[in-house]
Amino acid sequence: MSGGRDPDSFPLHRLVWHNHYRELETALQAGQHDINLVDPRGRTALHLAISLGHLESARVLLRHRTDVSKENGTGWTALQEAVSTSDPELVQLVLQFRDYQRATERLAGIPELLSQLRKASDFYVEMKWEFTSWVPLVSKICPSDVYRVWKSGANLRVDTTLLGFEHMTWQRGKRSYIFKGEEEGAVVMEVDHDKQLVYTETLSLDLHDPELVLSAMQPSEEHIAGRLTSPIVSTHLDTKNIAFER
Repeated sequence: MSGGRDPDSFPLHRLVWHNHYRELETALQAGQHDINLVDPRGRTALHLAISLGHLESARVLLRHRTDVSKENGTGWTALQEAVSTSDPELVQLVLQFRDYQRATERLAGIPELLSQLRKASDFYVEMKWEFTSWVPLVSKICPSDVYRVWKSGANLRVDTTLLGFEHMTWQRGKRSYIFKGEEEGAVVMEVDHDKQLVYTETLSLDLHDPELVLSAMQPSEEHIAGRLTSPIVSTHLDTKNIAFER
């Protein structure tokens, strides 16, 4: 715990360092410490627990809702740190809680989103975006797309043709994303026009028992194996040269 500061300034990190997970549980129940506090090396207590392979301490921190998505000083998330340990159990644990936090955060914003959608006037808009480069001929292979957006009441539809990037090639296809607001939540649909398939997800505002939700989000062995065998990639978007035009 170097860095020129008193180790007592980071009591949770100290407990994690020694894997004193029972004392860590007691300290977190008292609610007197910032669970997402970053040490001089840019690590939260969770990042430290994962890098040390202390599964018990990591589990305690995750149960007390430490921020799984927070990056450390080198730009790595907790999941990327877990993958680097090659410990399947640790990867499974972090994946499970990351998906749970994403679900709860997404659902928490639905009431406000529905309220704003109902207040706004109905509309249709097209938004064209493109990447350009000063390097000759490069702009020709840069991606571009036209988003078509419809809004009616608490319903929203977005059409796009750019799906992603794989094997040095931009993936194209016709997709629609439809958000249908309802009284008890919302329904999100992804329409694949090329394959004529519709994928539907119901977002209920009732999370029921958190333990049941967590168990339902347990990743498969194939998913974990895929994470452990894939390269760790960290992507950053430089927004300094973005420009907008009517």
